[in-house]
Amino acid sequence: MDKIEVQLSSGHGLVWNLESVIRLRRDHRIIGALVGSDAKFPREEPGLPLLLSQQELHVLLDEGVIRLVYIPRLVMPPSQDVIHKADKYEQDSYNKQIQIFKRERESSIRSFADRIVEGKKKKMLQKLKKLKTNNPNTEVPEIQIDKEKVIEEEIAKIRPIDKEHQVIQIFTQDPWMEDHDKLEARLHSPITDVDKCRLFTFKTLWKKGYYIGEGSKFGGDYLVYLGDPLKFHASYIVMCLDKSSHKSLFQRPQDIVAKSRLGAQVHKTVLIAKLNENKDGVAFTSIRRNHAKRQVQYHLTTDELEDENLDFSDGENKVEESEQNTKQDDEENTSDKKEDTNKEDSNIDNPQEDILKENEVEEGFEDEL
Repeated sequence: MDKIEVQLSSGHGLVWNLESVIRLRRDHRIIGALVGSDAKFPREEPGLPLLLSQQELHVLLDEGVIRLVYIPRLVMPPSQDVIHKADKYEQDSYNKQIQIFKRERESSIRSFADRIVEGKKKKMLQKLKKLKTNNPNTEVPEIQIDKEKVIEEEIAKIRPIDKEHQVIQIFTQDPWMEDHDKLEARLHSPITDVDKCRLFTFKTLWKKGYYIGEGSKFGGDYLVYLGDPLKFHASYIVMCLDKSSHKSLFQRPQDIVAKSRLGAQVHKTVLIAKLNENKDGVAFTSIRRNHAKRQVQYHLTTDELEDENLDFSDGENKVEESEQNTKQDDEENTSDKKEDTNKEDSNIDNPQEDILKENEVEEGFEDEL
């Protein structure tokens, strides 16, 4: 099967062919984002082109699915040859529209010919009656009208549409583009640790069979779906952090609580992704709230075993412990149990700098009812 052509423009990958968009989603689980004209109706998707992220481009290039091209002609003034072709196409389109308009008007005239003839008879009769009123001695002759002659007269009156009323065809692809106008393009590798983390995270989850979508609306980098997003809700929110951000997150218990509450409110598990020491893979820490035990739990998973599927819902590839937060009771309101459950004060004994190294989670904090 031929490779899908992706146009590289200002560092962004654009797909302009609808069949290619469908193929990417159906066969390769690549969602992208439609960034064309705005939707006219609620819940309607925008139009082409499909914008592919850097991570999606890297995965598709590694799999040999796409061909990345750069078209210098699109950022340069059009040549005289292209201008001549465009003008000729516009004039030919205008002439065809005139012919179509005339045919439609002629068909309309023939379909309403009887009414047109009756209308002309009524007008002529009104004139004769008016003439007889002014001159009573005038005889009113019988009115005879040739139907075919009337049709020919009406067709002769048809005027062509004005140039300003011409319908202009807007192309999603350049119709005069040739192969020699396209240059092979290269995609730069990520430089920063965060960008590397995003790329390895995307590759890891995508190879496990998940659909990966953009996650900024939930405060993350990605949303992970177990199936096509048209049929499934996202199950995970993925946040990619560098070493310093990851260390800061696990030093502040408030951040862990915030992440767990975010996931609990939207019924999703929060995944924290961090580069490993060799910077050639990632490890995931999932954070979620256990309402039954009033605990914030987080689990460590790694992708060291390529043959095993990552499953963030069971404990086969996880090291699991709970960090528990001691809550200070207000002596004045101890009789009100419902209010007590809303009071939380988080405290973590040890920083979690070595969580990913040792594959173990330190003892943590707990909510007391």
